Amino acid sequence: MKRTLAALLIAAGLLAACNAQQPPSGATTAPPAVAAPAAAAPEREAVSAAKLAEVQTTIETRFKGAPIKGLRASVFPGLFEAMVGDDVIYFDEKLGHFIVGNLIEAATMTNKTEERSAELTAIDVKQLPLADAIKVVRGKGERVMYVFTDVDCPFCTRLEQTLQDTDNVTVYNFMFPIDSLHPAARNKQKAIWCSKDRQASWHNAVLLKKFDANQKGDCANPVDATVALGQKLGVRATPSFFLSDGRMIAGAIPKEQLEARLNAAQTKVAAR
Repeated sequence: MKRTLAALLIAAGLLAACNAQQPPSGATTAPPAVAAPAAAAPEREAVSAAKLAEVQTTIETRFKGAPIKGLRASVFPGLFEAMVGDDVIYFDEKLGHFIVGNLIEAATMTNKTEERSAELTAIDVKQLPLADAIKVVRGKGERVMYVFTDVDCPFCTRLEQTLQDTDNVTVYNFMFPIDSLHPAARNKQKAIWCSKDRQASWHNAVLLKKFDANQKGDCANPVDATVALGQKLGVRATPSFFLSDGRMIAGAIPKEQLEARLNAAQTKVAAR
C-alpha cells in the first residue's frame, strides 16, 4: 500500500530520499584518540503556542488532505517535526525543505523517529475485539501482545518460532491475510477459525505448514472485519503487533528485542 506522504510527494513532483529502517550494522568508525563521555541528549527549544499554530497552518497548507499530528520543535535548533500520513518529517518553519528519514540518538543508538512514530500511532488496546482473535497463553501470560498475522507470511512463521521459546506471554492472533501477497490466505484463515480446535489448526498451519484442504470456512467468522480493523489501525504488513501500552511494532524482531519491549510495555502500563 502506498504511503500517504509518498503519494503527496509524487503528486507534487518532489523526490524523497529513501531511508533504511536502522543504521547499518556493519558500519564502523575509527575510535577517537581520547575517549570522551557521551554527550547529553539536546533539549528542545521552547516554542510559543502562537508559533506552533503558525507552523501548523503552514504544514496543513503544504500537505492538504494528509493527516498531521504530533507537531513540536525538533531537537535540531530551528527545526520542527510532525507525522504526516505515515511518516515523521523534520522541516524548517517555512517548509522550504524537509527531511524524511531516521533520527538516531548517538549516545544510545536509539531510533528516535521510530520511537516517535510508535508513540503517535499507539492505540487503546482495550478497544480491540479480543473475541475475534485466537488466544494462546504461555506460562503465566502476564505480558500481552496483539498480533495481526497472515498464515502464509514467512515472517509470521518466524515470529511464531520465536514465541515458542517465549514465556509468560498471552498472544491474541488476529487473522489479517494480505490478499495481494498471499491470495489463498484469507480462505485458509477462515477455515482455521471454523475448525473445531482453532488454536491447534493455527499452530499447524502457520508453524508446521500443515493445512487440511478439506477444512471449510463457511461458518460466521471475523476475518473480513479484522482486515478492515487492521487497515484502520495502520497495519500495513505482517506480522504487526501491538503491546500492552498500545504501541505497534512491525516485523518478526529477534527474541531479545521482543523480551525487552514486552517488559518495557508491561512496566509502563503498571506505572499508570
